[in-house]
Amino acid sequence: RRFLHLLHYRPLYRMQSKVHCTVPGTCVINNCAGIRNNIIIYHNTVSKESAAMAPSSNDSVSRKKDFLKLIKKAAAELVAKEDVWAAHDIPSIPAERVIRHRYDSVTKTWHNEETIVKIERESFTHGAMRHCFRMKNMATPPQSSSYHRFYGYGWSRASNYVAKCYMKEDGSGIDVGDQAKDAVRNDVVLQYEAARWADKFNQTDPPHKINFIVAYAIEFPDREGQPWFAVERFIDGKDPYGTGFLKHNTNSGFVDMDEHRITPQAFSAHSFYASGGTRLVADIQGVGDLFTDPQVLSIDYRFGDGDLGPRGMALFFKSFRHSAFSDRLGIPTFQLSRNELKHQAKYSEDEITVSDDDDSFSEEAISKAICRFSRLDLNRKSRMSALITPKDMNLPSDESADTLKRSNLFRSRADISSSLRASFTSFKSSRFGAPPKITLSRTKSDVDEVSQCLYQALQDPAYDHKAFHRKASGEIKERKSHGKGDSANERGVPRRGSIMKRVAPIMIPDEKTQFNIGKVHFHLASLHGMDRFPEIIPLQPDDKEDSPTHDPYTVLFHLCHAASHKNVEACIALARVKAGLDTSVSHLLQSIVPIDFEGSKDLFRRGMESPMGSSESKAAAGCLLYQILKDEETASDITMIGIIEDILDLLQKSNEEKEAAEQARAQAARGGGLHVGDRVEADFALEGTYYPATVTEVSEDGASVVVKYDDDGSTESHALQNVRGNNVEEAQMSSTFGKGMSDEEALGIENDDGKIFVESYVLKAELAEFKAKTGAASEAATLFEEAADGAMNDGKMQTATKWSMQASELLG
Repeated sequence: RRFLHLLHYRPLYRMQSKVHCTVPGTCVINNCAGIRNNIIIYHNTVSKESAAMAPSSNDSVSRKKDFLKLIKKAAAELVAKEDVWAAHDIPSIPAERVIRHRYDSVTKTWHNEETIVKIERESFTHGAMRHCFRMKNMATPPQSSSYHRFYGYGWSRASNYVAKCYMKEDGSGIDVGDQAKDAVRNDVVLQYEAARWADKFNQTDPPHKINFIVAYAIEFPDREGQPWFAVERFIDGKDPYGTGFLKHNTNSGFVDMDEHRITPQAFSAHSFYASGGTRLVADIQGVGDLFTDPQVLSIDYRFGDGDLGPRGMALFFKSFRHSAFSDRLGIPTFQLSRNELKHQAKYSEDEITVSDDDDSFSEEAISKAICRFSRLDLNRKSRMSALITPKDMNLPSDESADTLKRSNLFRSRADISSSLRASFTSFKSSRFGAPPKITLSRTKSDVDEVSQCLYQALQDPAYDHKAFHRKASGEIKERKSHGKGDSANERGVPRRGSIMKRVAPIMIPDEKTQFNIGKVHFHLASLHGMDRFPEIIPLQPDDKEDSPTHDPYTVLFHLCHAASHKNVEACIALARVKAGLDTSVSHLLQSIVPIDFEGSKDLFRRGMESPMGSSESKAAAGCLLYQILKDEETASDITMIGIIEDILDLLQKSNEEKEAAEQARAQAARGGGLHVGDRVEADFALEGTYYPATVTEVSEDGASVVVKYDDDGSTESHALQNVRGNNVEEAQMSSTFGKGMSDEEALGIENDDGKIFVESYVLKAELAEFKAKTGAASEAATLFEEAADGAMNDGKMQTATKWSMQASELLG
């Protein structure tokens, strides 16, 4: 009975670390996943039939007997199975004292306890980054069993684990540095973060529930340097289809084309929408539906070197194929361009395209590695090299100049404040020279596509039944299968049915999710503009010498969908092109997008009014809009006053955001957590109303703080959950990963489209002139004085004197 309770009613990833049966190491041993799945399938079938048919007592007894027979058979197989590591005689190794560090994903805190393990001194294999050691850990005895009986089985029946530690840079031994220990903690947290979204996925009742192996960290206090190891169960054997350890996708866009597993890909997409677009679990790999060593992608690059952020998400959705299974999960369709869909249709599912390959760490190289642990480390290396960024490159030499030019990341911008009208009609040369003028052959359908995209850019996205591939009644539409992929693997082994009988509710994106979807579209447009997907380029006539290096129609498609989702950067990029300016996203857009000043102004306004995004980018959109209106000389003084005031407000918010970011960086440098002087909002008297305050004291464990309120200077003690602010979430993360980063920080780039070319004091002076025209002399004088102070601080004494005199004249 206890075995039945443990095997079926506890999730596998929890059983591994928390619960054990009376025979140590046999409740979840190395090859029980397939047996457990068969039991669960049988039990679920019986349960559903029982609920539907209301069977007689005799039927219930018969079914119960059949079920218990299946349990006993599974238990006998598990107990009889020999230890796969018996030949290595690990029980004869002296035991070592260790400190086991477990991570609590709910409270985001660490807990530790002492225990003993037996671990080999020499690694049995290693990858590019880590050593792997065989280890046995005696299970914690259940309360229902005596210690004498429990430990009577000895170390020979203890569970098998793999302990992984980071190696030194020269590969000579174990790295005991702080960075290596932090990396071990990060590995554990990533496993729990992935398991969190697996729980959400399993709540939809898919045909195949998935689990991630629980990992924890151990510290060897008696060894020199107190090294840390990441520990997880050893996975042995094959899944019910005869396949062993398999990688289903990566963080850089690879999707398995051999085994045709639908569940892992659908889970990755589901994690994105379930998290509001803030997470996407990638690098899905393991045996059957039991996975390990994932990489979590975040919208703000907070999960280490392998977190490619929204660019990694863009690479995934570029390769992801929506299926009938994802329809039933309620996952909305991620829109792809006409040429992207043509390319997907062109290739069968067992072919890999150019963009799926990685020059440094190809899938072929990974598959030929010594063992699965080596493959895991090669995969980790490929995570960090999937996107080469300017941050890792020197400024251009003769050899690298062309590469940098094609990346569209260093192209400088003209100073638009001097002569905006001239900028609309001419392309200013950059440090690499102006991009080549390319004439693209266009069909009527190309022209229509451009018009449709530009119209879509100014419309809010519609997540109606069509976005979920459903009929107006909510019924699922039938999809055409992609060849052989949905039903069988390459070996022809039939898979169990992968179609959900139950239809999950649709996952309608809220405002935050829509904004993150727009960010992914923007990054996908940028990747196309960086020539990341040459296979998408439509075929050009053979006699054309100036063939494009990427598909501008696909760039435009994703930019317009990003603008539709109110992505500020996309709105600015499109508006610039419509106004005749160049954009850092793609130099080919000017060849297909007609100049349209009215449309440009609408897009700038859309960017300014976006409910999310950085205030600096919104201010940049406002500055460009103001320059257009100023040049046209058609807007009223009241309109111009409103725009300048909005820009100044956004600039003020931008400064506050930068100060908060600087404070967060200082906090991370101090080791995370809240510190004295941090700015927060606290729940006064636990009434549910939060007021601005400053932290004045922090408890030793960091779980509570004393704050001083801004309004009356009173102080109050609070638990961390009653305090909110930019740093609180980071404090609860226990500084494991630190604060997230912006695109500029993570990728080492600057978005020149959103740069502001006018100083705030200049805007104040121009606002003063408009105020003076409307008769607000006092306000105008104050603005002139503030502008003069700004000019003086900037070293422009003549200008400062001029504005001071104007202020004096207005005051009379």
